[in-house]
Amino acid sequence: MPDIQQLRTYFPHTRHTIYFNHAAMAPLSTPVVEAINRLVDLRHGHDISNFGYALEKAGEARQMIAHVLGTTPEQIAFVQNTSLGLNILALGIDWKPGDRIAVPDCEFPANVYPFVNLERRGVQVDFIPSEEGVVTLEAIEQTLQPETRLLAISWVQFLSGYRIDLKEVGALCRERGVLFAVDAIQAFGALQLPDTVEACGMDFFVTGGQKWLMSTQGQGFFYISPRLMEYLVPPMAGWLHGPVDWEHLSDYNLTFHPDARRFELGTPNAIGLVALHAAMELYMRMGPAWVEEQVLARSRQLAEGLEARGYRRYGSVDPRHASGIVAIHHPEPEALQKFLSRRNIKTAMRNCKVRFSPTYYNTEEEVERVLAAVEEFEQSRIEAE
Repeated sequence: MPDIQQLRTYFPHTRHTIYFNHAAMAPLSTPVVEAINRLVDLRHGHDISNFGYALEKAGEARQMIAHVLGTTPEQIAFVQNTSLGLNILALGIDWKPGDRIAVPDCEFPANVYPFVNLERRGVQVDFIPSEEGVVTLEAIEQTLQPETRLLAISWVQFLSGYRIDLKEVGALCRERGVLFAVDAIQAFGALQLPDTVEACGMDFFVTGGQKWLMSTQGQGFFYISPRLMEYLVPPMAGWLHGPVDWEHLSDYNLTFHPDARRFELGTPNAIGLVALHAAMELYMRMGPAWVEEQVLARSRQLAEGLEARGYRRYGSVDPRHASGIVAIHHPEPEALQKFLSRRNIKTAMRNCKVRFSPTYYNTEEEVERVLAAVEEFEQSRIEAE
């Protein structure tokens, strides 16, 4: 079992700040910072033009990601962020007027706008009804139409923290002949898949690294299934979309890689790739099972403590759908968030809800201190009346 006190030394902010905002932006660990500095040091004068270090780390990162997802490195493509990955999906399908896409009505805009943008091509977006960020299998089933070609949904909803059953939804999509795309940014690095991506029936799985994986902004990846790879056309072309013939660069022979690298556009984000590699190494060293156990334990402790103090949780209280996100209703959400921030407790406010998102290096003691601070805020409200 990992030593959590040793782990916390990788995050120096823990000496003065309780950070419960990993669903927005995560801190960088010491191993990630050291990896970035190593690359910067090379570019600073030791080996300026050698891109080999970053490419080596990118290859290893691709292998680690594939291992976690239960697939092969050939099915993994690097992209700058989740939005770009979803746009590649949206723009790469040969849509016909009358085609439909199903999307929950509680999604973060990044998983909505790429598909709404297709309406000018005659594609209709059907919004799956939800209640407080809870999307049921029945609601999905009722929304899918014979013309539905794609379901795009988050593994974990950004505000409610509701975790869908990927295998149930994947089975439904396969039964209906619908492509299944998953926005995983609020889960990857915190939760484990219930099975391999193939066994879950996923055709597309995309995430960025800056949240639960605790890497940098501007670097993510996606998985693409073999069946989707057969007909998803790269909507953009760049000089690294295929093998590079350095002796005949002016021949302009556009040949795509046979694997997911065909979707990678131009010169890669070297700093982002080495950071992603280091973040994946730390995640693997801690162990995905232990990470999930810790994340769920802290969020459960927090949710139960808030409920005991009279706060109503936004979303589901069913532990089968739990994640690292806990959001609550509050009559003065902005005031509560600012109060906590002044006490070096970092949270977020989304849609007038206060959102907490602890991760695996956070401790039971930190949760108790957060709960005590919430009590202090309520006492200050009473005294001000």
